[in-house]
Amino acid sequence: MPAILRPRLVLALLFWAVLLAWPAAAQTRDLSAALARVPAGGVLELPAGDWGELRLEGTAGPSVIRSADPADPARLSGMELRGVEGLTLDGLLLKYDWDPEDRINVRPFQIFGGGDIRLTGIRLIGDEAGPGTSEIDRGYPWGTGLFVRGVDTFTLEGSELAVFHRGVVIREAEEVTVRANRVHGMRSDGINIVACQGVLIEGNHIHDFDRSVESTDHADMIQFWTNKTNRPSTDVVIRGNLLNSGAGDFTQSIFMRNEEVDNGRAGREMFYRNFVVEDNFILNAHRHGISIGEVDGLVIRRNTILHNPMGVGARPQRDLWLPRINVPKAARNVRIEDNIAAGFPEGRPEWQVGGNLTAQPHARMKPGHYATIFESALGRDPSDPTSYRPLPGGPADRLGLGAAWPGR
Repeated sequence: MPAILRPRLVLALLFWAVLLAWPAAAQTRDLSAALARVPAGGVLELPAGDWGELRLEGTAGPSVIRSADPADPARLSGMELRGVEGLTLDGLLLKYDWDPEDRINVRPFQIFGGGDIRLTGIRLIGDEAGPGTSEIDRGYPWGTGLFVRGVDTFTLEGSELAVFHRGVVIREAEEVTVRANRVHGMRSDGINIVACQGVLIEGNHIHDFDRSVESTDHADMIQFWTNKTNRPSTDVVIRGNLLNSGAGDFTQSIFMRNEEVDNGRAGREMFYRNFVVEDNFILNAHRHGISIGEVDGLVIRRNTILHNPMGVGARPQRDLWLPRINVPKAARNVRIEDNIAAGFPEGRPEWQVGGNLTAQPHARMKPGHYATIFESALGRDPSDPTSYRPLPGGPADRLGLGAAWPGR
């Protein structure tokens, strides 16, 4: 090839390379410019592509930020909202990518203060730890998916959270709604609530955790705690959720220890107050099916809590792995009724406890075996909730015990 043609060939190749790469390059969007074009209180529709980090402070921003096409959502790699009022995020992909510099509790998506914040139709997807981490970390989910603190009226609805160390942590917030979300592939916890007032956790499907069983993780699907706080959570409803360890490892299901009280650091002023846990279907392999710490005002009714033998905890010390209801005797104003579980608390004389059915999967000839309660408990996938249709004429069907069968 003549030497004079070589520069022209190089330029031509560069031209076509840039031209062909243009659609991909155009996917890196200018979020600051897009926000600047929207008046306060307006609606910002984002086309598909990577928009980087969303950072907003105060009340001058849009009222809605949404994907123009939810089937091909706009992506955010980070988010920090501070003091934002009246904002809805809808149909966005919030995607975290692991970085070797990140600690396990990294929080790529955070909300501080403000109020009336809604996340709807969000896909909040994390990542696994990569090379250079220890054997108990490498290949397992990393980081906290969503961290919320001090928000007055917060809603997370119709969204998916997957592949994080913890899914969502909500602290010191009021009027919290977590409804109709799918939470799965978590290493440790699904939903954490700390020192919140007015909480509804309803209609969520939490399932198939990806645990590092050799680690010190304390895995819970729904967890409340009081450790190092100065006020308890109050006025809480946990209703109609499906919690299923599935083909994943066992976890605790609904676990609400009250550390400030049971460690003697506080008294009745730190009791949880006004909790209702009802109509939940739980299929797992750990003793803590529904465990509530020191509380004043508790109703646990119409829950079905069954053993999933597919979990790691299914084999040794089998009684430890049968999910049950646990409430300490210090609790006050307690009603436990119409539930199905492996066991129930002894309680105090003034508690109202009745209509509960003790169920067990191991001894076919002993009372309460699953085959006498559920139509298809034998011969089908024991990790599938639809295998537990109430047996027609059996005690669950006849007496209306437990949660609604999830296959209806």
